[in-house]
Amino acid sequence: MLPAIVALLLASFVPAAGGPLPTEPVKAVPGLCRNVAQDRGLAFRGAYGPTPLAADPMAAMMLRNMGNGAAVADVFGDGSLSVLLLGQLGHPNRLFRNQLASTGRAAFVDVTEGSGLANNGGSRAAAFADLDNDGQLDLLVMNDWDGEGSGSPSKVYRNGGQGTFEDVTDGSGFDPVGYLVGGLSLADYNRDGLLDIYVTYWTMELGGDPARDAMIVKGRFPGQNRLYENLGGFRFRDATSDVGLGQIHADSFSSIFADFTSDGWPDLYVALDHRADVFYENLGGTFRQASDEHGVGHVGNDMGIAVADLESDGLLDLYVTNITDPNGQFGTGTGNTLLIGERDPDGEVAYADHAERTGVEDTGWGWGTAFTDMDLDGRLDLYVVQGMQEFIAAQSPALRDQRARLFLGAGGRGFEAATGNGCDVAGDQRSVIPFDYDRDGAPDLLVTQIAYSAVLLENGTTDRHWLTVDLSRAGAQAAGARVTVSDEGQRTTQVALFGGSYLAGMPLELYFGLGPCGDADDVTVTWADGSVSDLGPVTADRVVRVTPDGVQP
Repeated sequence: MLPAIVALLLASFVPAAGGPLPTEPVKAVPGLCRNVAQDRGLAFRGAYGPTPLAADPMAAMMLRNMGNGAAVADVFGDGSLSVLLLGQLGHPNRLFRNQLASTGRAAFVDVTEGSGLANNGGSRAAAFADLDNDGQLDLLVMNDWDGEGSGSPSKVYRNGGQGTFEDVTDGSGFDPVGYLVGGLSLADYNRDGLLDIYVTYWTMELGGDPARDAMIVKGRFPGQNRLYENLGGFRFRDATSDVGLGQIHADSFSSIFADFTSDGWPDLYVALDHRADVFYENLGGTFRQASDEHGVGHVGNDMGIAVADLESDGLLDLYVTNITDPNGQFGTGTGNTLLIGERDPDGEVAYADHAERTGVEDTGWGWGTAFTDMDLDGRLDLYVVQGMQEFIAAQSPALRDQRARLFLGAGGRGFEAATGNGCDVAGDQRSVIPFDYDRDGAPDLLVTQIAYSAVLLENGTTDRHWLTVDLSRAGAQAAGARVTVSDEGQRTTQVALFGGSYLAGMPLELYFGLGPCGDADDVTVTWADGSVSDLGPVTADRVVRVTPDGVQP
């Protein structure tokens, strides 16, 4: 066991505060969520913008409606979480600073001007991450770009401290070209201590034959999925072909790096639209397509991804969103997938779909999704957002009028659909990010929308103990790290990921509910390289920042 460096944060702002499948199909939790975006200063509308990259009305509709995401992090190093919201062309991205540390009240102020992040919008995904191992969170912003004059190049920003950023893209070698950006994920794929970058593109193959190999199809938009190796000093190189990832031009959405095979190396899962998802096993820094042998290959309209170890058995599980249309006008009819990892007789990890059995297969036109403990009972819950209103139009009113869905964890693989709680909001949603904006221990939800205002769902859970584990200053070791909290015989494991949901830059914090119990009996962190930090018993109702030995928090 490695020693860990632990910091307790925000003491002045923090108030004290594997089972059977469900038998009840619906459970109400009144007052769990309340939209406070306007009241808290998070005023941002996902307005439509011009589409100069479009050659026809259908292409313009896709560019307008595939979504714009967000990123959340403690950008200013004051212990509170700030928000970057991304806009379409002509609607600039905005950085909102959380005022909790300075005023004692969690509210947001637009600090874009003067931050170095002035822009013209047109961004899809972003992530705050320490790219040069200096302890500061830098920023990646992914833009649609044709390589010439339409759209704008993606950006790498160095954190200059005091809430300022410097554009260091020129000469960095980070130059992805294509549109539209479908996802962004980071991990240290070759375990050299630096975070690498994988970007995916949805190229408007739109309805392509799923029997055709994803490596040979091409859409109407330019672009292909790319892996950029971090060389240090804000220098990158395109390593896609060198490491065995080939050239995927097929319609790609979210991707995620995580150690699915439990060998200490981050594997790669890519959600594809209207064809089989692909899984790449990491063989010590190179990749091998291994979908079939691991039971991965769902054919559908796969878009968002959530990852957790639902049974705390050391194996990661995946939830992937799709389209479920009651009128049968859209989608493949296969629904969402809940892929549970199990070991076969030979000890290899294989996946089986349990979505229908657990009641989480239908979330309308699903996009972003996340596992988090909304009611702080020690069980992971599942939240999914939805929408595609302009494209659906009048063809399927039942699909157009759907709402976001909350499924409460019922132990092990079980979930209960929860309605009438304020979390099941209507709208045209795309990305969702759980984050505790007011530091009361209960994860709140940030939801981006198309043509509607961003949503901040404040979590009203009270009278339950909690623990927040912050890995955001652990550098590359945080990417795929697993945190297990043991409390009175119950174990809960969560995974820190740069990616997942949909177009989401996660804050690298994990929120654990302890229910009515007191302190956590034991907290362990398994870092990306497989080393373990055992913190032992940890007092409840606080934020704990953890870094590996030798890394300052």
